[in-house]
Amino acid sequence: MNEKNKFIVDLNSLIKIYLSKKDVDEYTSTILNTLHPKLPSDCSSDELFDFYFKESILSEKVRLLTDTLITFVEKKLSLKKYVDFLLPFGKLLLTQGEHDIANDIANIVLKISASEKGMENQKGEALLLIAEFHIKQADWKTAVTNIKKARDIFEVTNKKDGLGQCEFLIGSMYVEKGDLKAGSIRLNNCLMYSGESRNPLLTGMVEVNLGIISYIEGNMTKALELYEKALAKFKKLGDTRREAEVMQNIGMIYRNKKDYSAALNIYNDCLEVSKRFGYQPITNLCYLNIAEIQLEKSDLAEAFSYAQKSLVLSYQLNDKLTLADIHKMLGVLSLRERNYASAENFLLTSLRLNNDLNQELNCAETNYQLGLLYKEKGNKKDAYNHLMNAFKFYHKNHSKPLLAEIESHLSSLNN
Repeated sequence: MNEKNKFIVDLNSLIKIYLSKKDVDEYTSTILNTLHPKLPSDCSSDELFDFYFKESILSEKVRLLTDTLITFVEKKLSLKKYVDFLLPFGKLLLTQGEHDIANDIANIVLKISASEKGMENQKGEALLLIAEFHIKQADWKTAVTNIKKARDIFEVTNKKDGLGQCEFLIGSMYVEKGDLKAGSIRLNNCLMYSGESRNPLLTGMVEVNLGIISYIEGNMTKALELYEKALAKFKKLGDTRREAEVMQNIGMIYRNKKDYSAALNIYNDCLEVSKRFGYQPITNLCYLNIAEIQLEKSDLAEAFSYAQKSLVLSYQLNDKLTLADIHKMLGVLSLRERNYASAENFLLTSLRLNNDLNQELNCAETNYQLGLLYKEKGNKKDAYNHLMNAFKFYHKNHSKPLLAEIESHLSSLNN
C-alpha cells in the first residue's frame, strides 16, 4: 500500500490552492508560537497537520486546529472561495472519522449558500455532506431527506456528477441495509451519470459495493474481480485510505474460504496503515474483523480482546452499526462458552439495534445465530422462527451457501 498519508497530502494541497505560501507560513507560525513553542520554529504545515491528525478520534487538538484554520481562511478569502474551501475540507474530515466537525462545516456552507445567489451547487454539495454524516450515524431517514433535496438542485443545474453522487449514496445505503436489488439499480444509475473516465474514484467506490452484493450472493470470484478493479483505481489515485478499505473486503473473501492466515495478514497490514495515518473508522473495522476471525479459530481470549477494542472505538465514533455487530459477536462468543443467558442477551440486543437501524442483512445474520442458540437449548419453536426469518432474507437475495446451511437446520428441527 502507498506509504504516504493521503489525508495530509490532500489537506496541504487544498490549503495551497486557496492560500499563498506567505499565508500558509503565517498560519503555521501562529499555531506553533501560541500552542507548541517546543516544536521546531521551521516546522512545515505538512509536519503540523501530521502532528494533529495522529491524535485519537475526537481530540480537542483536532477541533482546535480546524476551528483556527477555518477562521484564518475566512479572513483571507472572498465568500465564494471560502465556501469552495470548506466543502472539500469537510469531506476530508469526514473520511478521517471527524464526523461532527464535518457536519458543522457542512452546515456553515448550507447557511451561506442558502442566502447567496449563484451557490446552488454548493448548497447541493453541503446537503450531500450532511447526508453522509447521517449515513455514518445510520440515520437513514434524515440522510435520504437531504439527498433528495440535493438531487432536486442538481437536476435544475444539470450537474451530472452531483446526480451520480446522489445515486451512489442511496445505492450504498440499500446495500448496507441488505436490499441488494435496489442497491444494484442505484449503483448502476450512478455509473450512467458519472462514467469511469470522468470519475474513476466514484467508479471504484461503486465497484466495491457491487462486489459486496456479489459476496453476499455467494459469488466469490466475481466479488474478488470487482474488489481488485476498485483497488487498482485507488492505487493509481494514491488513495491509501480506500486501498485499506477495499483490502478489508478482500480479507472477507479469504475468511470465507477459511484461509485465516491470509485474512489475518491483510487485516494486520490494514491495521498498521490505519493506525499510522489516523484512519480511525478503518482501525475499528480491523479490530472487528480480527475479533471475528479469532472467534472462528476458537481463540476466545483474543476474540474478546479485539472486540473490546472495537467496542471502545465504536462509542467514540458513534458507530451504531459496528456496535450492533459487536453485540452479535459477543453473543456468538458466549454461545461457544455455553453461557446461554449472556448469548441470548447479546444477540437480542444486536437484533434490536439492527431492527432500529433497518439493517436487513445484519438482522438475518443475528436471527441465524439466535436460531442456533435456541436449537442448542432445545427450544425448537424459537429456533424455527429465527431461522425462518434468516431464510426469508437469504432466499430473497439468492445467497445459496447460507440457504443450504439454514435449510439443513430447519430440516433437523422438523425431524
